[in-house]
Amino acid sequence: MLFLAKIKSIHYTTGEQHMLRFKKYLISLALFGSINGYALELGGSLADISIPTKGELILNKTKVDYKAWSTSTISRGTPALIFHLAARMSSDKIIDPLRTRLEQENFTPGSFQSISVVNIDDAMWGTAGLVSSEMEKNKRAHPEAIMVADDASRGLKAWELQKGTVAVILLDASGKIRYLKEGKLHSSDIDTILSLLKTEIALVASK
Repeated sequence: MLFLAKIKSIHYTTGEQHMLRFKKYLISLALFGSINGYALELGGSLADISIPTKGELILNKTKVDYKAWSTSTISRGTPALIFHLAARMSSDKIIDPLRTRLEQENFTPGSFQSISVVNIDDAMWGTAGLVSSEMEKNKRAHPEAIMVADDASRGLKAWELQKGTVAVILLDASGKIRYLKEGKLHSSDIDTILSLLKTEIALVASK
């Protein structure tokens, strides 16, 4: 009887342990889903942001002015390739291989929108002024490029992106997200971006 009682006790405890593990598993799944939920997802729309201070760089002869910018200014009818960048040198290292490939492709001007949102709120301490100066120099060198200075991490917060790195977002002509990648870009990522961009441009041209 004592032996049987011990067996029953052991089975009961094991069952409880399995139940506790199962409950922990369900809780971990819920937490995982919460932690990894994104404001942006493929096939979805870009969450709206408005940048009333700083904003888009506008070239006025040789002078660079700023005007308020929002996602509502992104035109429908052509694809848009959006770069969200922390204002750090590491961002340039990540994005340069893609920029080089884009230049090599020699896309027809106006076939897609190139928009760089630079989060100057995510700069190394004391370098925000230097970053703004570099952006203005780049605007003079590439007047056709859309450059936006975000001084309050509005894009980072609304799009729930990682700090200190780069995000590349491709929108189709209707504004739906076709591609999204954060962090380091591998050669395969760049190939995918260019392939999808060409596909979206061709779809617009065929209409």
